Amino acid sequence: MQSSTGRARRFTSGELFCGAGGLSSGFHAHGFETRFANDIWSLALHNFLMNFDPLYAASGGTKGDVVALGGSVEDIDVDAVMRSVETVAGTPLAAGDLDVLLGGPPCQGYSVNSHTRSAEDPRNFLFRHYVRILQGLAPKVFVLENVPGMYSLDGGRFFDELVATIGQPSPDCPGYEVAFKIVNAAHYGVPQDRFRVVLVGTRRDVARVAGMVELPVPRHYSLSQAHFKGGRAHTFHHAIGFRKRLNQQDVPQIGPHLAEPVTVAEAIDDLPALGNGGGADVASYAKAKRPSTAYQLWSREGASVLGNHWCRALAAPNIARAKHIPAGGDWRSIPHDLLPPGMQRAARKDHTKRYGRLRPDELSGTLLTKPDPHWGTFLHYDISQQRLISVREAARIQSFPDSYQFYGGQVDQYRLCGNAVPPLMAGAVAEQVAAVLDRFYAGAAGDEIDLSASVRA
Repeated sequence: MQSSTGRARRFTSGELFCGAGGLSSGFHAHGFETRFANDIWSLALHNFLMNFDPLYAASGGTKGDVVALGGSVEDIDVDAVMRSVETVAGTPLAAGDLDVLLGGPPCQGYSVNSHTRSAEDPRNFLFRHYVRILQGLAPKVFVLENVPGMYSLDGGRFFDELVATIGQPSPDCPGYEVAFKIVNAAHYGVPQDRFRVVLVGTRRDVARVAGMVELPVPRHYSLSQAHFKGGRAHTFHHAIGFRKRLNQQDVPQIGPHLAEPVTVAEAIDDLPALGNGGGADVASYAKAKRPSTAYQLWSREGASVLGNHWCRALAAPNIARAKHIPAGGDWRSIPHDLLPPGMQRAARKDHTKRYGRLRPDELSGTLLTKPDPHWGTFLHYDISQQRLISVREAARIQSFPDSYQFYGGQVDQYRLCGNAVPPLMAGAVAEQVAAVLDRFYAGAAGDEIDLSASVRA
């Protein structure tokens, strides 16, 4: 891949709270190379390294090129990280060398869908360590992702503190010019409505030379409304279609430059049919259909095996319930006497995602981490299969390419996938970051970057 200046892009990145690496997957596709990765869950870090560190994968996990920072961000020592991480030139990392710091602090305490949402959840305060590490490393750009609930929890005090702190200069960093939006993954070709707060910050000296990184404009429209604080003011509202069906031609607020959404069937209908609880962690494409869409062709590029195409088995009560649910339906299609006791008392306007079955001709709703039909829309649209979607189908809905392999038990694979940032959305952000870095390196060619001078200025 060539930059706008004609040289091969080779930008450096590091990721905190990396999980399975959805953010890094999108950035790797645009010339970024991971130098370090952190996660408190050892299996998540293993998945990250198996997919982004060829030496780690080839050695069976005994050695690697990416510096693995296991454990909590609370315990990360910035000076130790810089001593252990090398630049492209092979020298120890110094403040200001890293091109981009990625990461998304845990979202469970912020999420409006969480049963335990609380301003006192200790995970809500981990962003302060992200800021501490950011200010110590002083990368040229940062990208931070979280659920929209971060913007609204406790009157927005967590979000306001985050933006205010990042904007302030520190002894080693001149501070950042911050842009943010509440973006929908569907607007970037992901077959899923998934709203997320994304902040991008450009170090002030970089911004003076090359301009600020801005959030990418939508490429596709979607029909999902943003029913949360900031939904009208901070989304790309022109790409939202206000509860209209996809086959209507008079959908308002859709510009002619925006492509149609990528539907669930366009994403997954080439994958082999499975029975309830069927499939295999490693298989071939022998029983798959020929790819029939651009998305399917893109998904398969570079994949030698069909990995993770296995599905969790439905238990007997849910097998009986699922038979009554049509494509696009939910718990309200289940006979009253088959419903769980709690759902028998529910108002029919509530819980409309529970026991949901996907529609082939629409986007998926936000993919969750636990493949339990009681909590979300996990039933495959093909009623003849009567099953949950497989891990690979979930990965397609998240926009992971088939070359990305998940490791661990089946339930862990669903969790790793559901927690991730959709790579295609991350890739759209990466394009914006790369363009600014290209301009910066072209404008600063031959100059020594003096961060201390930038701080004094």
